[in-house]
Amino acid sequence: RGSKTAAGPSVVAAALAGVVRGSLGPEGGQVLLTRPTGEVVLSRDGRRVLEALNVSSPTARTMIACISTHCSFTGDGAKTFIILLSNLLQELEKLCRGDGAFFCENIRGREKYKEKCYRLKQVSQLLMMIQTDILDPIMIQDLQRHFLSVFSVFDAEINRSAMCSVLEAYFCGKVGNNRQTFLSQLTYDFYLKVTADKNRNEVLSLLDECFAELHATVTGLPVSSSRILDGLILQRDFTVYCPADGNIKVLIITEPIHASVSNLGVEVAIMSERQHEASEIWNTKRTEALIQHMQNNNIKVLLSSVKQQEIVHYYAKNSGISIVECLSPEEISLICRITKISPFRPSVGNIYREITETAVAVFCQPLQLGTRRFVHIGFAKTCALQLHSVIFCGPVVAVVEQHACAFHGAFKMLKQMFITIHLTEHCKSKTGNQSLSKAVNSGSVVQQCCVEEHTNCNDVQAGTKPLSPFPIKTQKLPVPSTLESSLTQSQKCNYQTEMLNGSENELLEDNQLISTTVEKSTSSRNVPVQLPAYKNSSSIPICETLFNYEENNKSNVQRNSNSYIRAGSVVPVGGIFEILLHYYLSYYAKQCQYPNMSILCTLIADVLLNVPKLLCRTQKRNAFPQLCFKVTSTLKNDQQLWLNQRLESVSCKYQLVVSVLHCAARLLSVDMIIGIKRLPQKAEESDSDIDL
Repeated sequence: RGSKTAAGPSVVAAALAGVVRGSLGPEGGQVLLTRPTGEVVLSRDGRRVLEALNVSSPTARTMIACISTHCSFTGDGAKTFIILLSNLLQELEKLCRGDGAFFCENIRGREKYKEKCYRLKQVSQLLMMIQTDILDPIMIQDLQRHFLSVFSVFDAEINRSAMCSVLEAYFCGKVGNNRQTFLSQLTYDFYLKVTADKNRNEVLSLLDECFAELHATVTGLPVSSSRILDGLILQRDFTVYCPADGNIKVLIITEPIHASVSNLGVEVAIMSERQHEASEIWNTKRTEALIQHMQNNNIKVLLSSVKQQEIVHYYAKNSGISIVECLSPEEISLICRITKISPFRPSVGNIYREITETAVAVFCQPLQLGTRRFVHIGFAKTCALQLHSVIFCGPVVAVVEQHACAFHGAFKMLKQMFITIHLTEHCKSKTGNQSLSKAVNSGSVVQQCCVEEHTNCNDVQAGTKPLSPFPIKTQKLPVPSTLESSLTQSQKCNYQTEMLNGSENELLEDNQLISTTVEKSTSSRNVPVQLPAYKNSSSIPICETLFNYEENNKSNVQRNSNSYIRAGSVVPVGGIFEILLHYYLSYYAKQCQYPNMSILCTLIADVLLNVPKLLCRTQKRNAFPQLCFKVTSTLKNDQQLWLNQRLESVSCKYQLVVSVLHCAARLLSVDMIIGIKRLPQKAEESDSDIDL
């Protein structure tokens, strides 16, 4: 506060990361929040905590906006996002600040600010290249062999234990330890009920979009009272309630039934008070006739988005028709969507036309939950999903909101997990390598744009046309026999095997870990990369095996079908994904011909290790080195990753890494932040002379 100089992105990110770092992982604690109303809230949800902060820095707001956008798709990862972003920005700042920085070889005699601007611009552009040209091929060619699946039979039934492991791992970072198992089981039961294991992706998308209408919250009851109910819970009470049995016809109304004469859509000439009274009598008889016509068509329930007149209530009560008023547009839209009906609009000229816009309900009754009353309705036939609603109970509002938010995020995560993510697998070509070489090492064009003319460097992007991966200096090393038959010639050169050198004692020393500094990135390092693939075994369940590549006799289209992350792909929790990606990215950096990209890949690989380091901080001493040694030994000895632990989605983890890189590139492309005082808004008069 009071500083005239704005803090750099790394300082801002470090401050935000410090807020949520203590709540990371299964042993993380709660974050105490105080709302403007004085209400105290405890939460472990990183997104809710960061969005609740009252920040004035535009850089901080940009970071939080990026985190919110990421979480809106994946439902998780806010704390890991800001921690990775903080470490990445700090390392990039050190890299660009160093005297021997590799990103300014062609600059001589420039001003200090312009020199730093050029460095950051080049780093920003390289970060945007890394996903499609480096990370995507690594995911396809290397990491995919280590993925597990939540399916018991490939792309068929879901393995219950694997699914519960994924949900338990998710809720570990969202709610208290005493509620994780309960909420994960509630989520799994709700998933089974609404999907019936059919139309999974369509149902999950609908749940994400209409979650507010598919749940209700009740305070004053224990959390254990939370449950799932068949049908839909409307957030209103009956205005008029008439019990009905059997099949109940339901009609949706979006306009007043007893409208004034002037709103009927016809021209009426009223010349005297007597004519006015006559028009009111006519309108009342019209309303009575319309309600009677509904009764004759066996309509039992009216669902209205507007408030109806008292006279409508009177005639509906006499006709045995229940009325639910003031439903939200979202509730009306959901009902129309799942029942395939449209709102009823009575004709002015013929109110006796046949009513066909009806849905059939098997029950429609009041529901008392605590001190609140709801309308509980169940439709006989619905499309898109098996209609169910979930009720969240808790002692106070904050607890209920926390559980509902975590529950919603779980289905965002599941939606992302069950989507096949298509990646970019470039074929190496001489032309592509030459163009990429120019993009990485030649700085003249970018210098002129970014330094001399100070134009918008965002126009100079690597994504304007496809780029091939960076050429790698390789030596012919044996490819695992299990993959030999399925790899194309362009893929084989990427599959090189290098055994881990050094003893177990060296791996347990902090200064001998796989994490390396930027200064050592150009030196020779022993990095484990191409590890033997798992051996196929028909006796092992699909959940405990890895994906297999297609055989070599398949067509090119079939071989290219491996260029994606399969739906349901998972890995063990605890930083395993980050360690694996660190290995392969470090090896790529060691073999890369271009110093700039080599250093940047090494830096990103080292930043990834901060996640398992933090997750191991609450465990016994040397837990992180032992974890690295355990993963390395398991893969080096052609063994399976240990499975007696929780799982997490691969697509969500990879999307998190990509989102962090994009956010960092966006922040580094900003040259200057200019503060502008906001002028007070002037009151505008709708009928002013200026408007006329």
